[in-house]
Amino acid sequence: MQLYEKLSFLMNLTNTKNRTLAQEIHVDPSLISRLRTGKRGEPRNPSHTKAMSKFFARQCTTKYQRQALAEMIGAKQSLTMKQEQLSDILYYWLRDDADKVSRFMHTFESLEIKEMDPDTIMDSQSLNSGNTIYHGNAGKRAAVRTVYQHLLSLEQPKTIFIFADETDDWIIEDSQFAARLQDWALKLAKHGFRFCHIAPPVSSADQALDDLIRWIPIYMTGQVDAFFYPRIRDNVHRRTLMVVPGIVAIASNSTAGRSSSYATILTTDQRLTHAYNTEFHDYLSLCRPMLNIYHSTDKLLQCFTEFLIPDGSRIQKLVSLSSETVPPELIASLLKQRKQPALKKLGRLYLQEMEHIEENRNKTELIDICCMASAEQVRAGIVPILSTCRDSEILYYDAESYILHLKNILRIMETCSNYHFIPISGKFEKDSTLMVKENHRALLVHLSDPFTVLEISQPDIVVLYREYLFRLAEKTGYTGIHRRKIMSELRRLIEELRS
Repeated sequence: MQLYEKLSFLMNLTNTKNRTLAQEIHVDPSLISRLRTGKRGEPRNPSHTKAMSKFFARQCTTKYQRQALAEMIGAKQSLTMKQEQLSDILYYWLRDDADKVSRFMHTFESLEIKEMDPDTIMDSQSLNSGNTIYHGNAGKRAAVRTVYQHLLSLEQPKTIFIFADETDDWIIEDSQFAARLQDWALKLAKHGFRFCHIAPPVSSADQALDDLIRWIPIYMTGQVDAFFYPRIRDNVHRRTLMVVPGIVAIASNSTAGRSSSYATILTTDQRLTHAYNTEFHDYLSLCRPMLNIYHSTDKLLQCFTEFLIPDGSRIQKLVSLSSETVPPELIASLLKQRKQPALKKLGRLYLQEMEHIEENRNKTELIDICCMASAEQVRAGIVPILSTCRDSEILYYDAESYILHLKNILRIMETCSNYHFIPISGKFEKDSTLMVKENHRALLVHLSDPFTVLEISQPDIVVLYREYLFRLAEKTGYTGIHRRKIMSELRRLIEELRS
């Protein structure tokens, strides 16, 4: 789909005239006319595309508009996105950079855990004992609201066991409910509740990534144990189960392709909640851990060390030059600048691991897709040293340290045919890191606050990430011929930094 087709679709959807859009983005109406007819390609100034995206995100407020947008973009999550997130998705869609994983990464990078809106928080309310039947999607939402209020009334936090592989239409058809559902889970986590979550089987990339986006803010609290079923399931039966043993449970069933459960049972009967708990744990016994979540420095070393052990090829996309190519003398210099004892210890242990990495560099293939800075960016002091990208101790390259790192990358490229350096231009203020080993593990790093490392081991999702990174590498046109060209660019940048 070409830009002029996308722009016409958005303008028709929001009933926007050429002159109105021109005024919003501060251009002549004739430019909008040429964009809509295809006589002009994408605006040279990215700020114009960004301004258009913000404008259309503000205009898409009705359920009909969001539904049409979701179908056109192929992103169901746009039905319930907040305005800022929708603006980002539209921006990348207009720029033809909107595949499923790209959308996920853009949403993940902009993720912020904010204070909850007081209007979304309901008062606690205890339940009477017994069983209640709810019908349809509206009934299912009412059942979830009731359980949330009941859990808030408990004196002690509990563990909530959740599995749901029914269609999520009951969530997304009510945008207000969808927005609040995440806030409710975050409040429960804040109150000390834990979640044991069995992720639904991956039936489509959209469904898998939409579910992951919905859960990631809760995962990042560290209050969730997540699992997945590793085998193939039937494509007929669907089930939702939410259990707090001895307290309350919700259960429903449906058939694949149905947009609503047949009925939802809410029960506080202790024998029935324990029966549902047994059902959940019988299924859990067949599952495997889906991910590990790391916040603390002491656990990060073990995570990265195990990931770096050379027992499989890796591909990774980074916000700056990679830690595996940092010269030892630069690490030693960074240690002197560290203030926190835990981070000093992490640096010393990483320095030891570098010897192991160097010895085994030729055994496995490593593809580094890195944002490479310009000389101006380095001199401006805005290029982060990746190994320090956490908390308040982010350190930045100066010309001397950047030259040191570039020279080491050159040395590795000259001596190791298994190492591939693919530079891309990018921002340095806010981003994420994605690292994939073979088809069995991925590290997803949220660099801005809250700093979080997600170690994902669900194969279907890992494969999606790996394919995304290879597409990103292919977009650069990288080949063996380009390897020599890239080495020349590195030498040119070194000379520019020296001057």
